[in-house]
Amino acid sequence: MQQSKNPWMKHSLIGAALALASCSAWADRTVTDMAGRSVQIPDQIQRVYAVGHCIPIVGAVAPKLLANNYRLQPKAKDFLSPLLYENKVTPSTGNRLSDEEVVKMAPDLVFMEQMPGAAERADRLAARLKVPVLLVDLNVYQYPQAFQFLGDVLNQPQQAQALTDFVNQHLYPIAERAKSIPETERKRVYYAEGPDGLFTNPAGSSHTQVLDLIGAVNVAKVTQLPDEGMSAVSLEQLYLWQPEYILVWTPAADQLTTWKAIVHNPLWQSVKAVREHQVIQIPWLPFSWFDRPPGSNLILGVFWLADRLYPEVYSLKLNELVREYVRLFYHREISEADVKYLLSLTNPAQPRPH
Repeated sequence: MQQSKNPWMKHSLIGAALALASCSAWADRTVTDMAGRSVQIPDQIQRVYAVGHCIPIVGAVAPKLLANNYRLQPKAKDFLSPLLYENKVTPSTGNRLSDEEVVKMAPDLVFMEQMPGAAERADRLAARLKVPVLLVDLNVYQYPQAFQFLGDVLNQPQQAQALTDFVNQHLYPIAERAKSIPETERKRVYYAEGPDGLFTNPAGSSHTQVLDLIGAVNVAKVTQLPDEGMSAVSLEQLYLWQPEYILVWTPAADQLTTWKAIVHNPLWQSVKAVREHQVIQIPWLPFSWFDRPPGSNLILGVFWLADRLYPEVYSLKLNELVREYVRLFYHREISEADVKYLLSLTNPAQPRPH
């Protein structure tokens, strides 16, 4: 075969081949997100912006690619891999990043939660940021599909499979077992939110998935608000509902503001759960174990609350489950002493009965 004597032609062919290889490596691909939207995304993903409730699940699958996080309490970092908080962008104010902060972050991809109306919001966000936006379903029963979807998009198939195996082995058997609990034996629970405990979410809300899954009764008979905001309730309603247990959540959980507002207020003493010292602070490190965000962090809450309300039904090895969850989802090895500390958060000192 006769070789070309034109060095320019030779170099041009080499350059074209390299350019083609480079374009191929960075070529776009089309994926179908969990809302059924076809979205073109970069073939190589380096940085991901997870909106709101998506932070825990994206961090569980691909912590190195997660570009942002919530503003964390210092103590939370004891239970997270540095991959989940070092060099992460956090909101300057509030709980969400502004468009300007996201643009400065320069993500290759954005994940948002799939919910009613989310497709239109995702399209608008993508147009503003000029970055593709994918929707992921955070319903607890969709976790295997969500893990596999994220694992495929972010090229983390092994981690996605490990998370899927974990929920199939440990989470869903609880939901199946809950079906056997007789209606007359289901624990009646009120989920207390807000600074005074007089806000809540009803059964069927993404914010109360843990209660539904373990077989407890959410006593709150309130209307589901748009975007699942908190519904105001009155003490008079609680007097009628008479929950056996009250679960307490507030962003100021470390200060026990809502818990104290309930147990130290004489007007709450007419509620069965308060009288019988069953006002339970939801553990809050490194994220809430129950809600806010209603993301994959609530898996810990399923184990914890199932064991707390129905120890004879589930017979869980709670400490082992907590350690394994933190290892898989937060990428951190913790000790038995760490687990005992986390579980102790749920038991503030009860006031002495009068």
